[in-house]
Amino acid sequence: MKTILFILSFFTGITVLSAQSSISARLLTVSAHPFAEQNLPLHQNTIDNSGYITFEPGLIFSYDRFFVKELSFRISTSVMNDRYNTLAGYSQIMLKYKVLKYYKHSFYIGFGPAVFYETDKSDIDGWVNEDNYNLSGNTLYKIAWLSGMAEYNYYLTKKIDLAITLNHSHSKSFALSLGVRFDIPDPNGKGCDCPSFR
Repeated sequence: MKTILFILSFFTGITVLSAQSSISARLLTVSAHPFAEQNLPLHQNTIDNSGYITFEPGLIFSYDRFFVKELSFRISTSVMNDRYNTLAGYSQIMLKYKVLKYYKHSFYIGFGPAVFYETDKSDIDGWVNEDNYNLSGNTLYKIAWLSGMAEYNYYLTKKIDLAITLNHSHSKSFALSLGVRFDIPDPNGKGCDCPSFR
């Protein structure tokens, strides 16, 4: 945990030197659990017959601080109703890189550590801790030193983008989220990422 706090402090200090930043709010929707085994019969709100795909409604809030137009530092946190109908979420820090930009379309990938947490499941009959979560009080948690995401943005206005993101939502699960990204303008008037910017 001390390592995560150090990394967070380090990147926060560096990004103060940059200017452009953005915030985003996204709705979590469908989740995939390709590595689930023993707990599959316990999954709720399933979309497929086996339970590998579930509906896990929730919210993700993110803040991006840009080093340059292509590279930013992102902090994210989320809360959701998970596949067991209990409370869950994650917090994540990462470096986000713009892989592609074409007119109104842009595509990003990001990598960094994350902490996953959820309500203790020991009172659910038949539940097995197959993802090796740790228990603290009534909260299960696990640290992933390498987590990631992929994000597609579509330019709507000079300050607003539509955001569609594939998120690492649990230790071994992925979720699709939909929302908007709001650009916070550079006070120096530089760094606009709109289609007309050169």
